[in-house]
Amino acid sequence: MSQLLSDFRHSLRLLAAAPGFATVAVLILGLGIGANTAVFSVVNTLALQPRPGRIDSLAAVFNGDRDRPDSFRDFSYPLYRDLRERHDIFDSLLAHTFSLVGIGDGEAMKRAFVEVVSANYFSTMGVHLAAGREFSAAEERPGTNAPVAIASYNAWRQSGYDPSLVGSPVRVNGTEFTIIGIAPRGFAGTMAMVAPQWWFPLGSYDIIMNEMFRQSAAAFDDRANHALNLTGALRPGLTRQAAEKALDSVGEQIGAEYPATDRNRSFVLTGVPRLGVRSSPQPSEAATIDLAAALLALMAALVLVVACLNLANLLLARGAARRREIAIRQALGGGRARIVQQLLVEGFTLSLLGAGLGVLLSWSSTRALGAWLSAVLPLGIELVVEPSPRMLAAAVALAVFSTVVFALGPAWRLSRPTVATDLKSESGQVARRLRSGAILVGAQLAVSLALVAVGGLFMRGALKAAGATPGFALEHQLVIGLDPSLAGYSEARTRDSYRSVLQRVRLLPGVERASLASMVPYGEFNEGGRASRTAAAEDPQAVNFTIITSEYFETLGLPILRGRGFSRDEDERSTAMPAALINERLARSLFGKNDPIGQLVSLRRGTGQTAETFLVAGIVPSVKQDIYDVDPPLHLYAAYGSRFRAAMWLHVAVAPGQDEAALLGTIQRELRQMDNRMPVLSARTMTTQRDVSLTHWAARAAAVMFSTFGALALLLAAIGIYGLKAYEVARRTREIGIRIALGATPRDVAALVLREGLLTAIAGLAVGLLLALGCGRLVSGLLYQVSPFDPVTIALAAMSLAAATLLATYLPARRATRIAPLEALRTE
Repeated sequence: MSQLLSDFRHSLRLLAAAPGFATVAVLILGLGIGANTAVFSVVNTLALQPRPGRIDSLAAVFNGDRDRPDSFRDFSYPLYRDLRERHDIFDSLLAHTFSLVGIGDGEAMKRAFVEVVSANYFSTMGVHLAAGREFSAAEERPGTNAPVAIASYNAWRQSGYDPSLVGSPVRVNGTEFTIIGIAPRGFAGTMAMVAPQWWFPLGSYDIIMNEMFRQSAAAFDDRANHALNLTGALRPGLTRQAAEKALDSVGEQIGAEYPATDRNRSFVLTGVPRLGVRSSPQPSEAATIDLAAALLALMAALVLVVACLNLANLLLARGAARRREIAIRQALGGGRARIVQQLLVEGFTLSLLGAGLGVLLSWSSTRALGAWLSAVLPLGIELVVEPSPRMLAAAVALAVFSTVVFALGPAWRLSRPTVATDLKSESGQVARRLRSGAILVGAQLAVSLALVAVGGLFMRGALKAAGATPGFALEHQLVIGLDPSLAGYSEARTRDSYRSVLQRVRLLPGVERASLASMVPYGEFNEGGRASRTAAAEDPQAVNFTIITSEYFETLGLPILRGRGFSRDEDERSTAMPAALINERLARSLFGKNDPIGQLVSLRRGTGQTAETFLVAGIVPSVKQDIYDVDPPLHLYAAYGSRFRAAMWLHVAVAPGQDEAALLGTIQRELRQMDNRMPVLSARTMTTQRDVSLTHWAARAAAVMFSTFGALALLLAAIGIYGLKAYEVARRTREIGIRIALGATPRDVAALVLREGLLTAIAGLAVGLLLALGCGRLVSGLLYQVSPFDPVTIALAAMSLAAATLLATYLPARRATRIAPLEALRTE
């Protein structure tokens, strides 16, 4: 221990005497370790870190159909209550579902993603609130409309940890609720990373439940309303297989008692999903998580590999410069083990300094990442990514690993007992050292090319996504998101509000047309169903379903291809046989070459729901909903008079030459003057709607992340090449001086150094090309309309790396041309 402390102090003195080397080495390690620990914090939260309490030991319960094994649905509240009472199976069983609410009032209202839960929600998961109390059994009972809420820890943080938050009021969907508790830090419900902002008791279901998440018009306590997901703690000693058998017998009893709603039910138990809450088991979730985690870890690990190779080169060069010192130590009796120990301690000191910098970088970047993602995620969803002690442990582990990688080899090589040779001259050793350095540089270039190429593929995909269109021109189009139900408006008042909105907006100067639609391209939701020519069709087609008002397609600048569009009269009232518009693809899919105008189409929009029948009135163009749509989806449009939605998008066609931003502000002011309680959720141009969409953001985020990895690897590779060539020129000063004395021109000397650097680069790039193709194949499923073997991207990546190599080689070559022969001959 005394020797180690002495070596540590000596290492600090050596690093202080060479601040340039120490700064570069610590920076390289800090960047490499920082990137890895930041990525590890995300991977850790996503796939590795145990969820709070006992969530990982709970079982998700799925409600299946005994006659159709692939058919599942959610649970009704009465069925949940029946299963909860089976204490021979469940120690505790919780129920929950999700919704969207409006938090606040007037212009200050924001949309929030919330969870509606049973009273035993937190206790079943084994977590304790940070403050306040949990929901009571009385607040869970259906129809009580209990006005109480539990806030997320992030909401408490945003309030400055105000202790008076518990007990304070909050306005939700136009109703005043009282905050009774604060969720624990890092708690995201049953999921990992993605968390709701608020929790409400099941008793407030009728106030809280948004129509987008409401699966049935039946009362909450009706057995036909399948609204809940269940998660439970099994009785101690009971396996999932035994519990499923016991539940099957319970299902038979309940089915016999309630055959109309609960007949032929079977139950499946699995682990609680980490990526979401589902109505059916998804056995592939673990593979999806593992693939995403492995891909992120692989990219970051490759950056660390480049950093380690770089440090190995720097330490080899530094150790070679200290060759005489080491030889003198050996001559004075220093053993090889003692010298290796000293060199390893020096490397470990660098590792600790680099790990410290890496932890600082990753700590701040993890917080920034969480804030950035939460800001761009839709629906007010929060992202819970907390820096953890595991991150610090990972940094230390990476420090030890990198020490072994970049310090042990050079230490062992430099400590060989070649005292006589090294005291006399190093000329016999230079060539071998240069070959070792060239191999390390070649490996750096190979890995760097793979990272740069992958980053280029994602960047090229992001650029293509930036120019995507749904099938109509995005210019001169505005979209405003509205949802009067978040202010507590009834259906009648909502319809009156929308009628006034259309009337007033259509009269504004600069507005050519205006219309409403329940979905918007690049939006957060797609509503769908299954359509067929008759209700008894055996092969119904999956379709998107949108409710629109008249002039919708004219507002988008699209024609009605055949038949007619909706009239303004159909915006107000329904007919005995409601009309529908279908797009070209659905017309071909259902009717082939037959004329669909005047034909009937049946649409079923949920399990257990009655099929709706529509009369086809017109054929419209096909529109893409998402940038990743290869082909536009099959689509059916219903008139607003025949079907109601509270949440709608106001589409506005702007006259050419008008200032879109100015008109957008005018419309917002007009809406506030008309009704200052009308929740305006968003107001933007259609181009901005595409750019801020989650899928478009994902394409950009992947491009930024992988391009950053590539740029970091490129920078590290350039530093490594410069270090090797600078060392080479320094060690070959005598040789270069002799060449110049014998008549070599500066151009000859520069060509010599550049040629050797170019040969190293060619070898590294050749290997890197194969590695790049393999990495491209690995990420091909994540790319947007880009081939993983895109020749342009790979060629540009190789050219960028070759240019960086030539620049890093040119600077030492230029220095070599300035060597004076007489001074060079005196260096030895």
